Amino acid sequence: MAEAPDLLPPPDPELVITDLEQLKVASDPLRLQILDAMTQEPRRGWTAKELADALRTKQTKLYHHLGMLEGTGFIRVAGTRMVSGIQEKRYQVSALAFRVDRSVLSGDRGEAAVGEVLDAIFEKARNEILAGVRAGLIDMSEDDPKRRRMTLSFSHARLSPASIRKLMRQMEKLARIDDDSGADTVPYGLVVGLYPRALEEERTER
Repeated sequence: MAEAPDLLPPPDPELVITDLEQLKVASDPLRLQILDAMTQEPRRGWTAKELADALRTKQTKLYHHLGMLEGTGFIRVAGTRMVSGIQEKRYQVSALAFRVDRSVLSGDRGEAAVGEVLDAIFEKARNEILAGVRAGLIDMSEDDPKRRRMTLSFSHARLSPASIRKLMRQMEKLARIDDDSGADTVPYGLVVGLYPRALEEERTER
């Protein structure tokens, strides 16, 4: 039986994305999957082969993406070793969470970057939901005895500043929700968004 790898020092609590290049790197669906896998075990070092096995993809497909994530600070090299004359890197995620600085989102280039991020987020959620349906993990029928349900909702509302602050605090707690302990836990995905909505006349004026 293989020995468990030594635990690395914990990563930083948060990494702030401060330029468009970082934002574009993080917007790629495969790179999002890499970061998601690594944050599941943040004190572990990952080789390209281990990540390829976890993501069920080819190892050679990951080298370019790992290089971009390393170059923009999302992951760091936690160690190296020689394997058959080739240097093998072991990577660790740099932070447990990532936040976009508001200055990055200003101007036309920022708008395009926001679009890329939204496309990546919703494509990832779409692929996970469809995979869950195909695997029989999601059952939308009313008489589902195992409660394998998915909840989707979309709404509009007018909110006071106090209500907005309260809702944002609740959403921040949701985003940091801890895993329950126990053998009967089930992995779930969560996508939450709150944004000021431009009315039709405001969109036309622009």
